[in-house]
Amino acid sequence: MAITFLHTRLVDRGELLAADCLRVADGRITAIGDAGIAQPDDELVHGGTLLPGLIDAHVHLIPGASQLAATYGVTTLIDQFSQPELIAAERAAGADFRTSSIGATAPGGHPTLAFAPFPYAEGPADADRFVADRLAEGADHLKLIYDDGSGAAMNIPTLDEPTVRALVTAAHTHGLKVVAHVSTAAGAVIVGECGVDILAHAPSDLMAPAQIQVVASAGVAVIATLDIVDGFGMNLLDETELMARMPARWRRVLDKQSRRWMPPVAPTNAIASANTLALHQAGVRVLAGTDAPNPGLVFGASLHRELWHLVQAGLTPAEAVIAATAAPAEVFELSDRGRLAVGARADLLLVDGDPLTDITATQRIRRTWVAGEVAVPMSEKTELAGIHYLGETTDRIITALKEMWPGFPAPEDAHREDGELLGRVVPMTGGWLPTTVFGAALGPLSDRDTAVELLEQQGLASLGETWLARTDGDWQEATIVEAQPDGVRLRWKDPMLDQPPAGQWYPLTDVDLKLF
Repeated sequence: MAITFLHTRLVDRGELLAADCLRVADGRITAIGDAGIAQPDDELVHGGTLLPGLIDAHVHLIPGASQLAATYGVTTLIDQFSQPELIAAERAAGADFRTSSIGATAPGGHPTLAFAPFPYAEGPADADRFVADRLAEGADHLKLIYDDGSGAAMNIPTLDEPTVRALVTAAHTHGLKVVAHVSTAAGAVIVGECGVDILAHAPSDLMAPAQIQVVASAGVAVIATLDIVDGFGMNLLDETELMARMPARWRRVLDKQSRRWMPPVAPTNAIASANTLALHQAGVRVLAGTDAPNPGLVFGASLHRELWHLVQAGLTPAEAVIAATAAPAEVFELSDRGRLAVGARADLLLVDGDPLTDITATQRIRRTWVAGEVAVPMSEKTELAGIHYLGETTDRIITALKEMWPGFPAPEDAHREDGELLGRVVPMTGGWLPTTVFGAALGPLSDRDTAVELLEQQGLASLGETWLARTDGDWQEATIVEAQPDGVRLRWKDPMLDQPPAGQWYPLTDVDLKLF
């Protein structure tokens, strides 16, 4: 299929092109010019602002991640640590992404909680083998972790400097770029001096001018990941344009994540933002990345929040656009994308408004194309597989945290004397939330004992009340026939609805519930 964009604002490398027409055929950009480039059978698209498809330089894969991201105009994901089985499955399904496969970390080091078991790098002698194994898994670059936890008041194992240097040498020998996870300014300096190419995050403690200069002189790029703080404020839920495109099941994931323990004082990205701006002003290439799917972050949608954070940090809207297009393409050597140029892959994002003056215009999406084809939503099977994978990972992390720190705040089941499950109390900032067996809020935040007492009084009785339920449409009244931790059997009160006499079973991924 061939497409010609007519009288459209064309943005390349953060600048508006003089031409206002662009033609696509066979998945590539074939011409840029005036209306004369259109051919008789072309599909014609008028107006708007056309950008290269966006690139998220820091994610961790789940099933369907690339498809979900593409619905938000993010057409390339750069994975920074995933298991090879998942990578192979996603590539077999046709997803086009770049990956480090398994990252190099010390035994027990970050991110053991999320991904174990996986092979470690125990010393410099392991470097050649480790890199060769990643290449065999299809890695496009190497990820390594140099983080002892001190940036988060923790103490965890990490690679030593000789091992970092050996890994960098082995990777560079095979033509691989090296991405380093660090959390501190001192760590950024050390890995820069060891020869890494890219920082996976902006440091969370303030960098001194001398440290900024060391990193800049080393030619290191930085993936800012300023949007990580959105997981504490759940800011994505407040973005009207982005939430309007959010699949219902992913909206429910966000809603569930909003009911979890958070620190009494939410972290900010003020220091990371200051470091990002200082590095940018020193000539360091800044790349946009989200670290999705951390809590509160969604593939594709969160990159638009990352762009907003970059502008809040002090980059211009045009510089933020570059950070999600040309810059990551050049740093990760993706020569076929990130530009509006003849011969480039036709990964395209059409929006309303002018993102060069208002970065939130990237959220006003009209359509996305991946290799010249309109991006389509993922299948129900793929969507559910991704949500299930994320849930399993989250449960594994919470279980490990509770084993490491028995006092770690986590949801607790509340039972009747005979063992009947009444519901759960969930620790949150400001108190404990009583919830039903299927996770719906049953009352306000309070102390733990009060929340448990409310469940003892109302946990089972509430199931006989009228509830408001919503699948994909409007809220409607319903009664709960049966409730389990993973779903409910509902009977709708509207007599005009066609439904089984005993009601219909809905998994919690497919229904919202609240007391009438």
